[in-house]
Amino acid sequence: MRPPWRDAAAIAGGVVLGVAAVLVARWQGFDLPWLVAVPAGLGVGVLGAIGLHLPHLDPRSLEPQVEDRTGAGTVLADLSALRFVVRAAESDPERFEQRVRPRLCAVTADLLWQRHGIDVRTSEGHEAAGNLAGPLTWAMLTAPPYALDFTPRLLSDWVDEMEQL
Repeated sequence: MRPPWRDAAAIAGGVVLGVAAVLVARWQGFDLPWLVAVPAGLGVGVLGAIGLHLPHLDPRSLEPQVEDRTGAGTVLADLSALRFVVRAAESDPERFEQRVRPRLCAVTADLLWQRHGIDVRTSEGHEAAGNLAGPLTWAMLTAPPYALDFTPRLLSDWVDEMEQL
């Protein structure tokens, strides 16, 4: 709670502002009536006092809270969920290329980053990932779209390789 003297000071400041406006206007040769300037200054003071009672928010508290996905536990949880999605896409190559393969690549990139500090987006990281990833995982990361002939066994082996990263 704010002390009441702040409200009185804000209102008095508004009245002083109105009086000062009349004096400056008269000094400049304009005729500003007291009955206009003083009530306007009083209004400004009242608005200032009301403004002192408004809640003040820290701008950082207005930023959206982003989920921290840097822990290895979340990647492994995604990997477990992906096993089901991979099995569901076994008979649909379009779904595999459009939905499953990008998710598998993202999880693989996360695993490489979290466990080995390798960023596959850089040329050095791309080379290091090629040395570290298994042949099936590397083919998944680098093969052009629709170039992979996937089978249920191959998909299962890919997931197993990614779990071993």
